[in-house]
Amino acid sequence: MNSNIHSCFYDIIQKFKDSMENQIKMKIFITGQPGVGKTTLLRRVYNFCRDKGILVCGFITEEVRDGRFRVGFELVILGDNQRLNFASIYKETPHKFGKYFLDINSLESAVDKIFCLDSDLYIIDEIGKMEFYSDKFREKIHEVMKNDRFKIIASLHRDFVQEFKKYGKVYYLTQENRDVVFEEIKQEILMLKR
Repeated sequence: MNSNIHSCFYDIIQKFKDSMENQIKMKIFITGQPGVGKTTLLRRVYNFCRDKGILVCGFITEEVRDGRFRVGFELVILGDNQRLNFASIYKETPHKFGKYFLDINSLESAVDKIFCLDSDLYIIDEIGKMEFYSDKFREKIHEVMKNDRFKIIASLHRDFVQEFKKYGKVYYLTQENRDVVFEEIKQEILMLKR
């Protein structure tokens, strides 16, 4: 009887410790197939944070289209909505990923804004191969991963899951679980306000 009480008490303490660690070390990654809604989810998270008075820095990635065709990507800096033309099939640069030329200088010039120091939370869309062409961005991401003070919610390219899962929670987003994942993330964010 006594060992059952001890075991139950231990389980409660362990769950409390785990929840405190997750609260302190908030690093959440969203991965999944292209087009499943990772960017849409991060936009919803950003709007939720703004409504709750949580200061967010980072960026959302938006497609640039020419009619029916995707011709590039813009990074929209959260807070001031500055748009950076990051990837384009038209604007040639020395850096190319697939059919897109990458404006690494544009990304690197915005790293300090993306990772502003007075932020409660970073939202990054995405940690991926194109973004990692920038040494400055890659170094900053690794700095954020190693410091528990920094809270981050990021979309994560599938090829980076193995590298980043050691830092936090990884959600594999599907059309079926999008709303459930959003609700779980909202609950974790609300713990920031406590």
